[in-house]
Amino acid sequence: MQAAIDCFIDKGFHATSMRDIALAASVSLGNLYNYFPGKQALIAEVANQEQAELAPLLRTLERTTNPSTEQVKQFLAAYWALCRQREWAILGVECLAEIARSPALMPAFESNRRQLLDTLTNAIERATKRGVFKPTAPARLVAQAMLDIVENDALRQALMAQAETAGYQDNPSVQAMDALHPGLLHGLLGT
Repeated sequence: MQAAIDCFIDKGFHATSMRDIALAASVSLGNLYNYFPGKQALIAEVANQEQAELAPLLRTLERTTNPSTEQVKQFLAAYWALCRQREWAILGVECLAEIARSPALMPAFESNRRQLLDTLTNAIERATKRGVFKPTAPARLVAQAMLDIVENDALRQALMAQAETAGYQDNPSVQAMDALHPGLLHGLLGT
């Protein structure tokens, strides 16, 4: 699976062949087909690995009985750090592109997104019931906005860092705005 991920990162899902993956994994093409009937199955396995990486973050927030702004921020910061990883960022872009080409892959990745959204929404709703949060929009919309902000910022930061490392930017990037700025969180959560 790691050989497939490496190939997907280097060449993209669409340009990577099963033969490329077999060569990278140092296995025969026939042996690779014994485990994965095709590239789509490997891409679906990427969704399973994504789910495994998200599980600890989700469990931590789900187990929080009295969510606070700080706990939501910690959850979002951990998710940002995950999304900011070069491998995660590139695979995320590749997943979106491949889903656009092959909508049958959507359910696996959508399930992961739904779990993130449900977990954050539930935490916001629990805190709202206790009077800790007073969001001016529905909790699900607030959660969606927060996840979108975090994912977008992390992806942009990962790609900018990659461009700087590769020497494609003459000027180092300006210090990024904090996607988890307390003012932004307080505004979204109504605290």
